[in-house]
Amino acid sequence: MAIDRRLGGMRKLGEHIRQYWVIYLALVSVYLAGVIFGAVGVGALNTGETQELSGFLDKLLAGQPTTLDTNFLIQLAREQFIIMAGIWLLGLTVIGTPLIFLIVFTRGFVFGFTLSFIIGMKGLWGLGLVLISILIPALAGIPFLLLGAGLATIFSMMLLKGKQVGESLRREFMYYSVATVLVSLGAVFVGVSQGYFSILGVRFFNL
Repeated sequence: MAIDRRLGGMRKLGEHIRQYWVIYLALVSVYLAGVIFGAVGVGALNTGETQELSGFLDKLLAGQPTTLDTNFLIQLAREQFIIMAGIWLLGLTVIGTPLIFLIVFTRGFVFGFTLSFIIGMKGLWGLGLVLISILIPALAGIPFLLLGAGLATIFSMMLLKGKQVGESLRREFMYYSVATVLVSLGAVFVGVSQGYFSILGVRFFNL
């Protein structure tokens, strides 16, 4: 029975993505553009900026918890919740779509910049750290970000077109909110897991 419910949920998700594939393709493209611009942005740094960021990275790694810290995990969960809640709120406005795409682009930019900078500063050790501490949890978290952004974009466009009114709008709002809660729970879970992976990476590579 539980397996049937999961399969039913996966089918509904697949149908949803097929129905709005243009929106999700646009979001994926914006995220990838952010990653590329972030990676290229590292090369645009001058020597002083590179040294300053390198020093900040060393301090950040030195201050990274080597054991599970509840406050650290709560902070990661809070950050993910704030991002997803912000996207949900933007979806409730008729002008939220550009800002939603901006958030997606910014997240991609930060991801690409971080990957490129750490690998450039730490070499092969940095590559290992990136793979364990950043890339693995990020690959799990990106679908939740894009799905949450897609849901918000669809609802925002629905409001803009004015096709849903009265009872119909209330029903769509409930669907949107419940779906966003589920996606947000997944994003928060991945955010917390990133804490475990970051501790593992720092301890394993002794950075």
